[in-house]
Amino acid sequence: MNISTYNSILFALQIGAFVAICVMIVSFIAMIIQWESPRRGRHIMRLLLSLAIIVGCIVVHQAIWRNLLLPRHREQQMAEQEAERAKQLDESSVLKTGDEAPEFSLTLTDSKDFSMSEARGDVVLINFFATWCGPCRMELPHIQKIWEARKDNPRFRLLVIGREETMETVTLFCEDQGFTFPAAPDPDRVVFSMFAHDLIPRTLVISPEGKIIFSQVGFYEPDVEKLETLLDEQLTNLPEEKSTPVEESE
Repeated sequence: MNISTYNSILFALQIGAFVAICVMIVSFIAMIIQWESPRRGRHIMRLLLSLAIIVGCIVVHQAIWRNLLLPRHREQQMAEQEAERAKQLDESSVLKTGDEAPEFSLTLTDSKDFSMSEARGDVVLINFFATWCGPCRMELPHIQKIWEARKDNPRFRLLVIGREETMETVTLFCEDQGFTFPAAPDPDRVVFSMFAHDLIPRTLVISPEGKIIFSQVGFYEPDVEKLETLLDEQLTNLPEEKSTPVEESE
């Protein structure tokens, strides 16, 4: 049903309801005036019939709105939101899907080191957050679940990076929230600036070939399932150990 058809039906319902209201008012007045006459029953019937027509018009309108127009309205809103998210992602990103992931290294809160060059050949999930960021706090429990479900896979790497955070703030935050995933601070935005200009939370997936294959900004819970599906697809066909290049003999 298009808007023109909906407007025509709505106009017809409004006219019908208006006529029914007029009849109901006249019937009510006539019923009061002729209360003692035999016609009282007719006026009552017209009043009740008019009331039923009004209720019917309202029910039909609500049914059309809820079953036909509301879903379409929601789809349109979702499409507009997706377009706005895509625009924000594009404008705020330095690197985009299909680009080569940059080389960098960070020291984790457990004093171990993470290096993108060493992670080459694995599936890498990177998440940028800040301790003050509300959407980040909503997203990180999902990142923790992703870590718990896949941490035993030797080909899966996860790095949660605190933008403009110190080693102390990241460590205390993870301990306070019960997060066990690998985390590291990026106090001067050095690593973040390789990927983006601004906006967090920001999540990326790097393929074993070192390409960015997933990039999103902000937290939207429906995206978590898409992210998990992509990770599992990437991990499914990988051997448990990385293959070492064979040196050519002279």
